[in-house]
Amino acid sequence: MTDDMQSTQPPTTQSAVSEPDPRNEIKKVWHILAFGNDSVLELRAIWPKGVPGKKGVVVNHICARDYQTLDDCRGAFEERALQLNTSGYNVYTVMNPIHPQFSGGGSARDEDIQYHDLLLVDIDRAGDTSCPSTQADLDAANDLCNQVREFMTANGCGDPIKVMSGNGYHLYFTLDGIDNKNDDTALVQRLLKNLAARFDNEYVSIDTTVYNPSRITKVPGTIMRKGMASEARPYRRAVVCDE
Repeated sequence: MTDDMQSTQPPTTQSAVSEPDPRNEIKKVWHILAFGNDSVLELRAIWPKGVPGKKGVVVNHICARDYQTLDDCRGAFEERALQLNTSGYNVYTVMNPIHPQFSGGGSARDEDIQYHDLLLVDIDRAGDTSCPSTQADLDAANDLCNQVREFMTANGCGDPIKVMSGNGYHLYFTLDGIDNKNDDTALVQRLLKNLAARFDNEYVSIDTTVYNPSRITKVPGTIMRKGMASEARPYRRAVVCDE
């Protein structure tokens, strides 16, 4: 067992551990990420804010070329993500494709990304988000998520993948390979700002900061921790709502 696997787990609640089987749920990440023979996957594990026993960020790169089959590569990603999550970390992955020539040695940066593959619409409660959401918070985020989905789909953006992120909701729209250039990144940023201006309310809002090419996003099947859990504000497992 490596050093980063020896941490004690932060407190959780029964509602967090009664979610669907994480080993089945994490496999649904492949409905979201672009993945092929030259893929370089990044797992980034970050200790949750407000939880005792803070440890440094763990970054792992899993390259398809290093495995005999793509199934082996996927399995290695899934296993490592669950190991890190079990040891107390929140676990994320870079959502856009990393250049096959990426040599590692640190987290992927914007210049290491091939293109914008996904638009992430990240919906969470407005105001203080330093602790887990209540069910009412989550319901409000879900309502706004459905409104955004209906609007985007009606305007030709296709049908997204919807994920309950643990504290809110994510929508992932395929961008059909928008270039990783300043003008293209600015276009993604403007789109998020326009959506926020149209849909934000006093209870929930759209995160307008998730436009950069090397953006990380939560790995489904993993428990998301923020602050200390309670009966009214439990830790929840991120789950894919549709495939």
